[in-house]
Amino acid sequence: MRGGAVRIIAILLVLCAVATADDKREAERYFRAGEKAYQSQNFEAAARNFEEAYKDAPLPEIAFSAAQAYRRQYRVDARPEYCARAVELYKLYLGKVKTGGRVADAADALVEMQHELDRLIKLGLKVSPEIAAEHTLLGVSPALGGVRQPHEMREVDEARGGAPDIVVTFDGKRVEPYSLNQIEPGVHAIHVEAPGYKPYDLQQNVVQGTTNMIDVALEPKPAHVTFDVEADATITLDGRPLGTTPLVTDVPAGSHVVTFSHRGREPVVRDIAFDKGQELRLHQPLAMTARRRAVPYVVIGAGSLALLSGASAIAALVEDSRASSLHNQIAGGNALMSVGLAYQDKLMWRDRFVTATWTTGALALATAGVAAWLYYADHPSPEAAHIAPMAGPSGAGAMLFGSF
Repeated sequence: MRGGAVRIIAILLVLCAVATADDKREAERYFRAGEKAYQSQNFEAAARNFEEAYKDAPLPEIAFSAAQAYRRQYRVDARPEYCARAVELYKLYLGKVKTGGRVADAADALVEMQHELDRLIKLGLKVSPEIAAEHTLLGVSPALGGVRQPHEMREVDEARGGAPDIVVTFDGKRVEPYSLNQIEPGVHAIHVEAPGYKPYDLQQNVVQGTTNMIDVALEPKPAHVTFDVEADATITLDGRPLGTTPLVTDVPAGSHVVTFSHRGREPVVRDIAFDKGQELRLHQPLAMTARRRAVPYVVIGAGSLALLSGASAIAALVEDSRASSLHNQIAGGNALMSVGLAYQDKLMWRDRFVTATWTTGALALATAGVAAWLYYADHPSPEAAHIAPMAGPSGAGAMLFGSF
């Protein structure tokens, strides 16, 4: 019996822990929406979101943020309930946070709002129960891809930057992002868009008496890039092959390391920042490698040796022809000794020219082979190139190093 009771208690504790975790996630969703609405100067929407967050996670930081939103909204629309709720929330915050945080700001704001509330009470005004009334509310909390989101719920800061230009429509009617809007129950078409991001559409079924804040993640549009590089160049993006030129393709927005390589060309590595939705023509000249620059000179050398070999062959034929003539005279009888000496001299020169022909011909072929090897085996490795930052008194930049 006791063991069964222990198991029941353990199960209840687990269920409580799960519920607490779910409540915290829900609170954070509303808090983020409220924070963004506050930065967009939509204080009424911010206050509503902070209230929803406070229901799931009654943290002093959320109470302070809601109080700030009500105080700022009261300056826009002097409704007594805003003033009263701000006073109540400031007191909740100061009751839990004694030092540090935004205690000084909360204390100053409480004095200001309490004074205003006392004035309203003297005038005989009463707080309306409108805030506590049941409503059917729907809102959209867009998150922009690539924009880092904070991981903690902190008091809103009036010094933070504004929100981007995000358009949200319910059934074609524009509403404020991050705000909770009164809406009729049923299915509604939601559209969200922002400059530089892909639009998002969905159908949402809204139930009577519920409050819903829908998280929407907008994906950044890629940059459309035309690579203006000589044909057959290989392009890699962050080490992954992107294609060969001519190449027109989409590149994810953000900073990327782009490598340009080509046979017989020095690899080029560039760190390029691509904007969302950017139309870009990327021009990159490629310089010849030392091997490729040497090829014409080696070819000229091979040609010169081939010409020399041809000339030697012609000279050998000439000397052989002359030796044959002298040989015919000797064969006819009664030839002078000088004819015999001349015959021997022509044979010697013929043999010399033949040797020169074979030697220069072989050298010409070898040199031509070297030229072919320099041309076809010239594949510089992009991995051998790297970017090194450099800085000086007049500026900063980067230098490309490599060995190929």
